[in-house]
Amino acid sequence: MEIEFVGRLKWYGKQGRLEIIYDETTNHWYAHIPVEVGVEETKTGKKSKYIVHGERKSIQIETPKGNKIASIDLGINVLASVVVNDGTWLLYKGVRAKEDYFYLQRKIADAQSLADKTKNIGEYEAYEELVRGKRRLFKKLYNRLLHLYRNLASHLVKKLHVLGVSTIYLGYPFNIAQDKGNKFTVNMWSYRKLMEAIELKAQEYGMKVYEVVEYNTSRLCAYHNVEVKRHPRGVVSCPLGHKLHSDLNGALNILKKAIDKVVLTVKKPLSFLVFHNGVAPVKGCNP
Repeated sequence: MEIEFVGRLKWYGKQGRLEIIYDETTNHWYAHIPVEVGVEETKTGKKSKYIVHGERKSIQIETPKGNKIASIDLGINVLASVVVNDGTWLLYKGVRAKEDYFYLQRKIADAQSLADKTKNIGEYEAYEELVRGKRRLFKKLYNRLLHLYRNLASHLVKKLHVLGVSTIYLGYPFNIAQDKGNKFTVNMWSYRKLMEAIELKAQEYGMKVYEVVEYNTSRLCAYHNVEVKRHPRGVVSCPLGHKLHSDLNGALNILKKAIDKVVLTVKKPLSFLVFHNGVAPVKGCNP
């Protein structure tokens, strides 16, 4: 059986079982083919009967250029604040993620409101159609956020590779995940999906990734281990007389928890905006 498909194959190796599924939220059919990457021979030494030819033979495409260490603090307004032990500081801002979330949540709320009205007056066919439309909106929101996360992960890991990073300490946002918060901070923020995107991309570049629980990393000063006071615009002040960007303080604390050292001199941040068509530097912020 032959089936025409759209797109291109990324991997090649021993082909698994083809599965074709229908997604009612998008009204499309999808084909999934698992590929055992790098396998061209069977266990008996014979050539595999089915080989999917694509772009890659192996998952890892690069090896680290150095032995530097980086820590990543995940957040909401700033999706990722990254500090390298040479003092480099990277910021990835989540403006587009928030825009997508609030826009589609309004559409979802409108669909739900209309669905409730049609159900109350007995218009069940219209009700079912509105419920399907609501599911499609949820799927769209999920896919758009996932796309942003993957763009961020790809740009970030490539940047760290150029800087010579071989080990990443990735903070799990314990504080935000435990807070009740609002819809945006709790429901939208699929931390695990962003973490998975970073971890998978790091694997391609031969980097080791360790998860670090962010407990108290935003509450304590990275330099003096005393409680900080939060101020507007993402600033925290230490009672011993200095101020820090809250996302920088978090990333420094994650690195400190991991290697028991703190970066004394931090460079001016390199700031980026994460879009659906890629990642772009913030104008006027980067050298």
